[in-house]
Amino acid sequence: MNALFRLKQPVDRLLETTLVGLFFALFACVIIQVFTRYVLNDPSIFTEETSRFAIIWLSLLGTAYACGRLEHMAYTMFPEKLQGDKLLSHMRSVAVIVLLFAATVMCFGGGRLVLRALQFNQRSATLALPMGYVYLCIPISGLLTVFYQLLILMKPKQFRPVDEVELALEHVAEEERKLAASTEDKP
Repeated sequence: MNALFRLKQPVDRLLETTLVGLFFALFACVIIQVFTRYVLNDPSIFTEETSRFAIIWLSLLGTAYACGRLEHMAYTMFPEKLQGDKLLSHMRSVAVIVLLFAATVMCFGGGRLVLRALQFNQRSATLALPMGYVYLCIPISGLLTVFYQLLILMKPKQFRPVDEVELALEHVAEEERKLAASTEDKP
């Protein structure tokens, strides 16, 4: 059980790095497309399809990452009213539902989709990339979601949604402490 929790931080870092890389690939494709279309008057062929695939991977892997940070649900009214064991029960029940969806639809169904696309040698129109590789983000995202939901089921107390306002206030307080410390050091 603790081995899974030791894996969480490296998985988070790998996922964060991958998401940032995908975002920059998407950004580069859009810049190249705008430049070639409006400056060169000869639009690039590959950028539209590449950016579409980057968006697909970015959104699905981003969803898995959000599940690991308890940011995958937009509703807050109900969980904010719960405390103690009731909140933990709620977290576990939501984790079971998300886990079942990820395991059946994303892992099993997505895995079958990948195999089917590779079996029939389905390729993308412009890049001629096997579509099974594009669809591979579905079961990968499903496995990551299952991983995070198992962690939530085992130790829900270790998870809490990130409060951006609280995080920003902590950052401001830290910057003020640094500034105060640096002004005290000066003669």
